[in-house]
Amino acid sequence: MILAGAIPAALLAILFDFLLSRAQKLSLRHFRWAGAAAIIIFAFSAMTPGAKGKILAGFTPEFMGREDGWLGLKRVYGLRIPTVVINDAVMYQALHEEKLDVVSGYSTDGRIRAFHLTTLEDDKFIFPPYHAAPVVRKDALERFPELGPALDLLAGRINDSVMTYLNYRVDFLHESPAAVAKSFLEEQGLYKPSRNGKKGVVRMGSKIFTEQYILCEMYKILVEGNTELSISSKTGLGGTKICFDAMTNDQIDFYPEYTGTGLLVILQEPLTDNLRHKDGAYQFVREQFDERYGLQWLRPIGFNNAYALMMRRKRPPEWASARFPVSHVI
Repeated sequence: MILAGAIPAALLAILFDFLLSRAQKLSLRHFRWAGAAAIIIFAFSAMTPGAKGKILAGFTPEFMGREDGWLGLKRVYGLRIPTVVINDAVMYQALHEEKLDVVSGYSTDGRIRAFHLTTLEDDKFIFPPYHAAPVVRKDALERFPELGPALDLLAGRINDSVMTYLNYRVDFLHESPAAVAKSFLEEQGLYKPSRNGKKGVVRMGSKIFTEQYILCEMYKILVEGNTELSISSKTGLGGTKICFDAMTNDQIDFYPEYTGTGLLVILQEPLTDNLRHKDGAYQFVREQFDERYGLQWLRPIGFNNAYALMMRRKRPPEWASARFPVSHVI
């Protein structure tokens, strides 16, 4: 029974890989980059129907089906380019090896730095903001008034480029999240050794990816170094639903969350123009989480881990870079 399932699956995978490679070769052979096509690299706005055939894109299955993804790119930007569906695990490598020209990803992913990529400017705001901030149970803030100020020490300290670099250090330089967190806080003048406080225990949770582990190590250091509280870490809980349910069921006291996730996944709000901007999104989730769930959003950390389109970094002609600026280059 195992062989009966595994052998056909393997054959299908080989066939799909062959067809995909042929399609990419044919597309890349047929659609050569013209000199002026470098414009495409530097803004979504340049990706118009007139640019069809110039590049090959690879998007994850989730991105293909989202309004704040491929559907929105087609509707808002009129984007029409050849695309293939690809797994996140191999997507960045395919871009790096020039098998793809543009991919979807997250704006603070360490692979941006590792593979020397450029993120494109979303000048029509189809990607909602995903600014990170700690979400805390209000009863925990009432029991431990010193908790909020300790967590807020990180507010405004980390921008997109810095978070990308911290992720890169863990994922590609193989440093531990704890070591990366400590060195960053030392550079910021925020590091203090633990007081080994006995006043109370605060239960901290996280999702199951690198960025969250780094942030939680920072929060542990800040709380235990600035208060008489101790942190009980429940990191790597899984996705949004697990962390949020743990909060509402009084299993954890706080975890780092993102405004876009609060809007689209938890509150399931349609994206109005106001909610596509940083301040509008933050104020809305802050008010709604307080009213509906008794949860408090503290001040944002500073970085925006949103969806982004990425391409290999190229040096543009001056006229192209002036007209179509890159949002940020790591």
